[in-house]
Amino acid sequence: MAMQYGLGIDLGTTQTAAAVRVDGRTEVVRLGGRRAEIPSLVFVRPDGGLLIGEAAERRGQAEPARLAREFKRRIGDPVPILAGGVPFSAHALTAKLLRHVLDVVIRLQDGPPAVLTVTHPANWGPYKREQLDQALRLADTGPALLRTEPEAAALQHATARRIGPGETVAVYDLGGGTFDAAVLRREGEGFQVLGEPEGIEQLGGADFDEAVFGHVLGVLGNRVEGLDPNEPDVVTALARLRRDCVEAKEALSFDTEVMIPVALPGVHTRVRLNRSELEAMIAPALADTVAALHRALRSARVAPADLDAVLLAGGSSRIPLIGQLLSTAFDRPVVADPHPEHSIAMGAAVATALITGGVSPFDDAVAPPRPVDGPSDRPAEAVDGPPDRAVGTDTTGGQPVAAAASGGFAQVARFDGTAAGTGDSGSTPITAGNGSGPQLTSGTGSQAGPGIEDATSTLPFTPETEDAGSTQLLAGGGPHATTAAEDAGSTQRLTGDGPQAATRAEDAGATRILSDDSGPQAGRPISGGPMRGQPVSGGPMSSQPVSGSPVSGQPVSGGSVAYSRGAASVPSHGSAAQAAVPRTQPFAAPTRTFPQPPTPVPTTAGPDPDRPPAKRNGRLLVLVGALTLAMIAGTTVLVALVRRGDKDPGAAVPPVASPSASAPSFPTAGMLIQVDAGGDKRPELKSSAYLLTPGTPGRTAVADTGGDVLPEWSRDRKRVAVIRYEPDGSNAIWVMKPDGSDPEKVVENATGGRVSWNHDGTKLAFLRSVDGSPQIFAIEIGESKPKQLTWAPGKKDDPAWSPGGGAIAYWKLVGKQPQIFILNANDPEEPGLQVTDDDTGPGVDPNWEPNGGRIAYTRITGDRESDIWLIRSDGEQARQLTEHEDREMDPSWSPDRKWLAFSRGPLEKPKIVIAEVDGPAEHVLTEGDAREGHPCWS
Repeated sequence: MAMQYGLGIDLGTTQTAAAVRVDGRTEVVRLGGRRAEIPSLVFVRPDGGLLIGEAAERRGQAEPARLAREFKRRIGDPVPILAGGVPFSAHALTAKLLRHVLDVVIRLQDGPPAVLTVTHPANWGPYKREQLDQALRLADTGPALLRTEPEAAALQHATARRIGPGETVAVYDLGGGTFDAAVLRREGEGFQVLGEPEGIEQLGGADFDEAVFGHVLGVLGNRVEGLDPNEPDVVTALARLRRDCVEAKEALSFDTEVMIPVALPGVHTRVRLNRSELEAMIAPALADTVAALHRALRSARVAPADLDAVLLAGGSSRIPLIGQLLSTAFDRPVVADPHPEHSIAMGAAVATALITGGVSPFDDAVAPPRPVDGPSDRPAEAVDGPPDRAVGTDTTGGQPVAAAASGGFAQVARFDGTAAGTGDSGSTPITAGNGSGPQLTSGTGSQAGPGIEDATSTLPFTPETEDAGSTQLLAGGGPHATTAAEDAGSTQRLTGDGPQAATRAEDAGATRILSDDSGPQAGRPISGGPMRGQPVSGGPMSSQPVSGSPVSGQPVSGGSVAYSRGAASVPSHGSAAQAAVPRTQPFAAPTRTFPQPPTPVPTTAGPDPDRPPAKRNGRLLVLVGALTLAMIAGTTVLVALVRRGDKDPGAAVPPVASPSASAPSFPTAGMLIQVDAGGDKRPELKSSAYLLTPGTPGRTAVADTGGDVLPEWSRDRKRVAVIRYEPDGSNAIWVMKPDGSDPEKVVENATGGRVSWNHDGTKLAFLRSVDGSPQIFAIEIGESKPKQLTWAPGKKDDPAWSPGGGAIAYWKLVGKQPQIFILNANDPEEPGLQVTDDDTGPGVDPNWEPNGGRIAYTRITGDRESDIWLIRSDGEQARQLTEHEDREMDPSWSPDRKWLAFSRGPLEKPKIVIAEVDGPAEHVLTEGDAREGHPCWS
C-alpha cells in the first residue's frame, strides 16, 4: 500500500520543480534525467503528440517553431501561442505541463497525492488565478491548494532555520522569468503577508541568459554577420550556443571566469566571460528588484531594522551580487537556500504537512546561532505601525527583542547601510479568495474575460531629481552609477573601511538524491549541488561566492548522502545549509546599459499590449535580434483582442467561476465622493463631500457646507482636501480629517479645478488663473505663498501629483484637443513629457496608479462620450478598460491597484462604477438619481 503524501508543484517560467511531503520529511522529486527540475517547455510533434520538459528541449533545438516556452509569462493573455501550427492558450500549455508532472510523481510514489499545492506569483490578480484554475481543471488534478510563491519559500526556510512566532521576514524570490518581493510574519502554523507584495513579471534568469547570449554575439561581431538565420544548421548551432550561455551564467555563481565555446558554421572559437562583466550586464535590473523590495517594506509598514532576515528563493538568487546588494541595502542577515531552485516546491509540499496528518513542519527547525561579537551597536528603530513591531535590543546578547524571545535569526554581521523609510498603508492578512494566502481550488475553473497586465517590469518615466529615492552603488575605485526609480528606497554608499566580518554557514544537513534508475546515474547529485560548508571570509564578494558545488561529490559538513527513488530530500531533523551573506566590498555598478536581445518567447504577428516591451534601459543589437527571432519565428498567431464582455450588451454571459475563482467581493477601502443636490448652478447647486464604503448603503459626511467639491485623499488617507465655493463667489482649498474635524483653509483664489496631494502630505498642487490662463501652483501646508510651476498661456487642468512626489501629470490643449503631459515638479520645463497623442487621446482626468507605473485617464470619444483608458507613465501600452455608450470619467485607483472607480452617465446625474483592472468584474455602487460622482479612492 502506497504511503500517503502531499505534493507541491512550482510552475516556473523556465523550470518546473516538484516536492513531496511524506513521513515527516520533504523530498524533491527528480522529474528529469539530468536534473531534479525540468524545463517548462512543450514541443508539438508533427503527428500532434506532445513532448514535455527535457524531451521537448532536445527536439526544440532543431525545430524551434514547434516549441512553446515561457508561457507562464503569457497567463491571462488572450493572444494564442502557435507551436507547430497549433494554437494554444497559455493556461492550456500550463495544463499539459501540470499533467506531466503529476503523472511522473504518481508513477514514482505508486499512487496519487493526498493533497496538492500549486504556487503562483504573489502579484497575480483574480483573473490570472482564475486562469491557473482553468489549467488545473484541464489537467484533471482534482482539488488543489493555491499558495503564493513567497509564502511557500518562507515555509521552506522555516523548516530549516527556526522562524519564531511574530518574527518578520522578507522574501526575495528571483526565478527564471518573474520576480516577487513580499514581507511576511510568522503566525501559528503559517505566515501572514503584510502589505502589498511587489512583483516584476518580466524579469528573471531568462533575461540574464539573453544578456549573456547578446554579449557573446556582440563579441563575435562581423564574424557572424554572414550567417543565414533561416539555415537549419545555423538555428541548431545557435540553440547550442544559447544553452552554453545559460550554463556559463550559472557557473559564474561559483567561479570568477568561464570560457563559452562557440561552434557556429565557419566560426569556431571561445569567448571569455568573467563575473564582473556579467554583473555589469545585470546590475540595473537587480537595482529594480531592490527598489521593489523597498516598496514592499513600505507597504507592509515594516522598517528594514524590524526584519529578522531576508530570505532568498528562486534559482537566479544564487548570483552572488544579489546577496551583496541586499545586505548593503537593508543591513539585515541575507539567508540563502542551498537549492534555491527547489525552495518554493519544497515549501509548497511543507504546506501539506498538517493536512496529511503529519506533525508541525516547524517542530524540528534548528535555531540559528547566537551572535558572538558582543552587544549590537545598532540603535533601536521604530516604525509607524503596530506597537508590538518596535524592535529594541536586550541588555545581554545584543539581539533584537523579538528575535531573542523566540530564538530567531541572529545578527551575524553588522553593516553601515541605512534603513529605508516606511509608508502608511496597512497590512493585508492572508485570507482565502484574495490571492495572498492558501486557496482551495477545485481544478474545475471557468473562462473569464481578459484583463490588463501590470506594466511593472520597466521603470516608469520618473523626472524626479529630489524626492524619489535611489539605489546608489559604489564602484571599487571606479565611477558611480545611480539607478533611480519612483518610490524606490534609498541605499547610501558604503565606504568599505576595514576588513569585513567573517561568517560561517552552519547546521548543514544531509542531502539525499532519489532516482528512478538503478544504474550509474542512480546516485548522481542534482546539478548545482549543496552549498560548500567552508566559511565565507572577508574580501570582495565577486571572488567568493555565496554557495557552490561540493568538492568531488563530498557531502556538506560531513553529512551522509543516501539514495532512494524519485526525490532529493532534506530531512526535517537536519536543516539544509543556509548561510547569512556578510557585507563585502561594495560592488561596482557600471554605467553601461543592459544589452538584452529579444526574450525568446513565442511571438505574435502584432504587438502584445498586455506585455511590457522586452527592452530594459538599453539598446538592442540588431544582429542578436535577427538571429534570436530566427529561432522562434512562427510560434504564435495574432487573433482579435477580446473586449470586455460585460461592457457589451450583446456579449455572452460568462460561465460561473469555480469556488477558487468566484467573483471578488467589494473592496472595502473608503471612497470619497461628491454629492450634489438642489439646482444645476450656483448658488442653487449644493455640493458636499461624503465618505462611501463600497457595498454598503450608508454615507458619512466629511465636508457639508453646500459648496464642497472634488474631495481628494492624502496618500496616507489621514486628511482630505476639497475645493470650497466661498460666499463671495471665489474658491478656496480646505483640508480636514476624514471625519470633518480640524478644518483648515490652505489657500484662496483657486479655480474650480482639481487639487492634488504630494507623496508625503506636505504640499498641494492646484490651479489659479493668471492673466486669464489657468496655471499650476504648489503650496506647502501651513505656508501662505504658493509657488507657480507653469507659465505658458492656454487651457490646462487636473494636476495629479505622482506617488513619488517628483512629477505632476496634467492635461493641456494641443491645438483644440486636450492631451496629458507629465511635468517635473522639482525643475518644471513646460510642457513636459507628452503621454497621450492623437492615437491614445484626447485625454483628461489623469490619475496615477499607487505604485507610479501607470496612469488611468478619460479618453474623449465623442461629444458626450468618453471611456476609461490605461497608459504607462512613459506613454507606452495604452489600453482601453471600459467601453460604454454613456460618458465615463474621473477614474481613481483603489489602494491595492486591483480596481478602478469612475463616474458613468450624464454630468447632471452620474453614478459611480467600479471595475477590476485585471479581470472582468464590474459593479455599480450608486444610482444615477442620487447625483453622486467624482470618486476618489486613493
